[in-house]
Amino acid sequence: MLAGVAAGQLSVSTTDISFGTVDVGKSQSYSVTLTNTSRSTIKVSNVAVYGTGFSVEGLTTPLILDAGKSSTFSAVFAPETATSSHGGLVVISDAGDSPQRVTLTGTGWVPVSSTVPGTYMGLVLHPEVLTGRVPWPTISFGSMRLWATLTQWAVLNPSDGTYDWTELDSWLDMAAENGKTDLIYTFGVVPQWASSKPNDQTCVSPSSAAGSCDPPYDVNPDGSGTDQIWQNFVTALVSHAAGRIKYWEMWNEPDCPYEWNGTNAQLVRMAKDAYAIIKASDPTSQVTTPSVVDAGSGRSIDTWLPAYLAAGGGAYADFVAFHGYINPALGQQPEAITSTVDQVTSSITGSSLADKAVWNTEGGWTQDSNLPNAEMEAAFVARVYLLQWFKGIGRFYWFQYGNSTTGTLWTSSGNNAAGTAYAQVYDWLVGATLTGPCSAAGSVWTCSFTKPGGVQQQAVWDASQTCNNEGCTTSNYTPSSVYTKYTDLAGSVTSFAPGATIKIGAEPVLLEN
Repeated sequence: MLAGVAAGQLSVSTTDISFGTVDVGKSQSYSVTLTNTSRSTIKVSNVAVYGTGFSVEGLTTPLILDAGKSSTFSAVFAPETATSSHGGLVVISDAGDSPQRVTLTGTGWVPVSSTVPGTYMGLVLHPEVLTGRVPWPTISFGSMRLWATLTQWAVLNPSDGTYDWTELDSWLDMAAENGKTDLIYTFGVVPQWASSKPNDQTCVSPSSAAGSCDPPYDVNPDGSGTDQIWQNFVTALVSHAAGRIKYWEMWNEPDCPYEWNGTNAQLVRMAKDAYAIIKASDPTSQVTTPSVVDAGSGRSIDTWLPAYLAAGGGAYADFVAFHGYINPALGQQPEAITSTVDQVTSSITGSSLADKAVWNTEGGWTQDSNLPNAEMEAAFVARVYLLQWFKGIGRFYWFQYGNSTTGTLWTSSGNNAAGTAYAQVYDWLVGATLTGPCSAAGSVWTCSFTKPGGVQQQAVWDASQTCNNEGCTTSNYTPSSVYTKYTDLAGSVTSFAPGATIKIGAEPVLLEN
């Protein structure tokens, strides 16, 4: 550029494009205009695009823009997976203000066309349901997980060749008596007598002894060895529970050091042997992957799960299991569960499990002390169940009914606000069909459903609102004129005139026509 000639100025019509939620296999476009706001010619040498699923159309570089001239092209989002994408455009030119940057965000969605089954609403029950201190749930639920129920490997197989089915049979009998036949059993907790490191204190917890997180002593770190101890237990268990347990969860939270301290090769070998035994006994039974969780300290779903699949574990699973906990004490809101699901989806993309079902077999808000407000607990339950169905999760087992410190749904006085909310969401969702993706306009979320008979429903809440000892904050919301009433999480119904403005808060309400 000649001395004394000012560099041109290039204006970009936007610096931030949100494509919202777009169906996988489709695309969404957004117009971007470049304008030469100076009196000299500008040469745009390149518009670089980064981020999965993003591209540009209608632009050829180099592009020459004379003074005062504009050129419009399209930024495009064509999601490849049902996950969130973050990227951008970088406009490089000889203008004095080069480069210009445009942030791109969007979320892929695979439409969920099926109606919500009752089994989507799962529970993990506290051991004291068996003793009667905690009553069998009066709230509706469709599926049940056997974990933290004194049915771990170490309990059922106290010594080599010895099996004690007392607790397991009690649970199976109680479940059957209450009409619950959809059960999933979770493997975990190696008996101390079988452990390769029987004195390993890493494993010690209120429910497990030293050595319980280490593999059996007859499985080598590379996966070789007889693995006979494990095979004997799986064979005995599957034979004993024949016809009463259909789903088998390979291992509980293996990225937690106190749950599993072996190698992936060892766990894959054990999965291979268990899979063969289970399928030989009942070909209709299904086996999950180990249920990985974001365990902290560098241990996360998107690091552990791809490594396990790379070690060959995907060949011995019919679908994917994970655990999704959200910790409000860290500032996390229930909507963060969508990012956890994205971790799982991204981890299985390109694998043999990419098109398989994904279940959240355990989750909640961690300790009650992290979310000590009853209304916010009720809001949490509703929001994580609504959002996980939208994200394609086939089941979510709440942890834990009857527990007084973690995910409490019941107290000695009966179902608390969270338990009542669980029951309401069961009624809202079961039999409903999602008509489109759940979406957020600012902090206001909506999820729209239909039910047989022409019933239209929309769950709506404002994630920016909160509750404390002084009450709950709200904002104004004007529903579509098709809606004339709403039900809150306590079951109360409020009618309103079509087109009227209502108050919404952290707790979802269900609008109906």
